[in-house]
Order: sequence, then structure tokens, then C-alpha cells
Amino acid sequence: MKRLIQAGGVLLVLVVAAGAAIYIFVPQIQPCALLSRVLPAWLLPPNPNIRDLAFAPLPGARAITGECACSGYRIEVPEHWNGDLVVYAHGFRSAKPELTVTNLPVRKAAIEQGFAWAASSYRANGFNPQDGVQDTLLLIDQFKKKVGEPKHIFIYGSSMGGFVVVDSLERYGDLYAGGVSECGITGGAGELDYLVSLNALADALAGVDLFAVENKGLKAQMGLLRDQVYPALGDPPDYVFDENGLSGRPLPPPAMTLTPKGRIFRDAQINLGGGPRPFAEEGFAAAYKLIFEPARMLYGLLPGGAVAAGTNADTQYRVDPATGANSEQINASVRRIAADPGQRARFILSGRLQAPLLAVYDTGDLFVPLSNAVSYRQKVDAAGRGSELVQRSVRRFLHCDFSDAERERAFNDLVHWVRSGVRPEGEDLSGSLLDAGRAWTEPLRPDDPGHP
Repeated sequence: MKRLIQAGGVLLVLVVAAGAAIYIFVPQIQPCALLSRVLPAWLLPPNPNIRDLAFAPLPGARAITGECACSGYRIEVPEHWNGDLVVYAHGFRSAKPELTVTNLPVRKAAIEQGFAWAASSYRANGFNPQDGVQDTLLLIDQFKKKVGEPKHIFIYGSSMGGFVVVDSLERYGDLYAGGVSECGITGGAGELDYLVSLNALADALAGVDLFAVENKGLKAQMGLLRDQVYPALGDPPDYVFDENGLSGRPLPPPAMTLTPKGRIFRDAQINLGGGPRPFAEEGFAAAYKLIFEPARMLYGLLPGGAVAAGTNADTQYRVDPATGANSEQINASVRRIAADPGQRARFILSGRLQAPLLAVYDTGDLFVPLSNAVSYRQKVDAAGRGSELVQRSVRRFLHCDFSDAERERAFNDLVHWVRSGVRPEGEDLSGSLLDAGRAWTEPLRPDDPGHP
């Protein structure tokens, strides 16, 4: 036993020493986050990768910033605090070292109504919703130390942060009063299945294989895209948007020229993400690079990571014969990829909501498509928790593009639901989506097919 303890102590010292060396010499691989896996929070050093915490509070409010367990955080508390707190969970960020905090999307409305809010950078960038869940819990502890015990805690999340919201409401229903997910990955592992399925289809159409041994590594993956996949399907549009800066303005759709194989791919992707719906083709062009590049970067950097949780083993690709393709032939031509069971378990959502969830999606979002809404509704209903879920859609094509009015309506409806017990209205997203989102879009785009 003594030898085991000594060996364990030596191992811990080696891990800490290695982490410390990485921390000093290789800061771009988020070393503080690595140390946080083996050390308690009180032993962690300051994280040099945290940036731009300072912010100006709104009139009548005070700002608090700090760092905890390698994460930076912001807190804002109005002078006449109503005792309730809203925590914000941000979305996916590329694996760069700099960590920043994004403000709550309904910040102004929340402060005006007396809510305090808090948000974390998380301890690392990348696709790490589990870190988001745990770092948000640590954030709440910091709020209690700095401000006081909140009466109710609401959670609001965007994109990957939507996964954080759902996972938190399933696991910590005794802590959270309710949550809002916007453009959220509520399908859990299903979103990874979607990305793996599309990348495998693109490779089949281009005659390459991203999972082949010779294509290991980031350089090889980016080379496949540049030299073979994009030429086979169509070059990506010169179109850049910041999901944190969208506010429902009628931005012009991206222009894109597809090859015949590219048109087959687009039709299959629209069907896989939920079927024909408003602004799906515009959303395809806007999300084109997002479908390929984050997944291949993640796979190139860490083949056994999140991408390994996805599978297309049971995916049924459907294409319109008008594209010149045959669904049966397409399905036979695509390589089938099995998921790593251990990795997949990290991204499974049960549907057992323990508190109310109001989830809002963009109809034309083809990065996190409406199939997330459909699959999660099925899980929640199967778990007997259907009364805890309300879903809505908005008729736009960019990922996480919502107006202030749409966001505030969702937030206010959730708060009223929690306080009154009266469940707000939503919509059924499991059938035809051609008329989806009409009741919740404020305003409709001038080019909306349902515009009066």
C-alpha cells in the first residue's frame, strides 16, 4: 500500500511538472485547462490567456470581474437587484488560446427588470460543453461569494451553450429555475452525427476519405478540403459573420456557385437537417465552411476527440431525383463510420428535463439545424417530460441570428412560465416546416416567402 501511495505521489508530481512546463513554454495549447484536470481550483495559477475582462456597466448597475479555476468571468448587478440571477453559456470557439467573456444577449432587458447576470469564458476554447457546465457552476459559486445568494437562477445559452443549458437542466434541476437555448445543440450527439454524415457524403462525392490513415493530421485535412472537396462541390463563398454580433437585420444572403455534385450535396444536407424550410438554401451557403472546417480541424488535431463521438452508421441520405442522383446509390457509396462509445457517452442527452426549457432555432441554420429540435422533442416526450419543453423557430438563415425583440420575448416568456406556472406557446417542428416560425419572427425579412 505504501508503495502504491508513493507511486501515486510520484505520478502526480510528474503530471503537475509536465503541466507546469507546458504552461510556461507552450501557452497556445491552453495549459491552465490541462492543469485544472489534475489540481484543485485553489492550487491553479493565474491564466495568462484570459483577455478583456473589464467592461462598462449599464447605468444604475455595477460590474464585477475576476478569475476562477482558469476561467475569466463578468458579473453585472443592478442597483435595485430583484434577487434573481441569469447565467450565460457561450457557444463554440476555435481552439485559440485567448479566452474572452461574451455578455448575456438579453443583458439590457435583464438589468432593466432587476436581474443580475454572470458569464464565464470557460477554462478553454474548443468544443467542450462539459467544461461549460462545470465552469458555470463555479461561476455561480463566485457570484454567491461576491454578491450573495440568488433566489432563482436562470440559464441562457447559445449554440454549444445550448447544450450546456440542456445538460444543466437535466442534471441540476434543483439549482436552475429554467433556461433559454438559442440556436442550441439540443440534439447532443446527434449534431456530431450530422457533421460526420455530411463530411462522409462530401468525401464520397469528391472521391476522398477524411478517415484514411494517410489523411491524419490538420495539414492533411485542410489539404483535402482545399484541393479536392471544394473543387468537387463548389468553392466556399467569401462570406464571414460573427454569431455574437447578429441582431436579426436583413443581411444579404451569400452568393455561391455549386457544381452538379455540390447541388446533390446541398439537397441531401437540407433533407438531413429537417427537410425543406424557409431560407434553407441561403443557410446552406452561409454554413458551408462551418460544416467542414471545424469538424476537420477537431479531427486533425485530436482524432479521438469529439468527432469520434459521431456516426453515420444509420444515416439515410435522401436526394431529389431532379439533382440527377439516386438516393439508393448515394447511400451505397458513402463510407460508414462507427462512433467511439466512450466519446459518444459524453454527448448523450437524456430528455429528462428537471426544469422548464424554452428553445429557439433559426429555420435556415444549416450548421445547427432544426433536426436538433425534432430529436430532442422525441427524447423529452419519451422521458415523460414533454410539459417542460417549449420550442420555437425564427425565419432566418444565419446561425444564431435573432432580433432583440425575439430574444427578449423568449426570456420574458420563460420567466413568466417559471413564476406563474403557465406554459407559453410554442410550435410543432416535427412536420412540414414551410410555414415554421411565422408567429415568432420579429420582423420578417423583406424577401421572406411568407411576407405579406
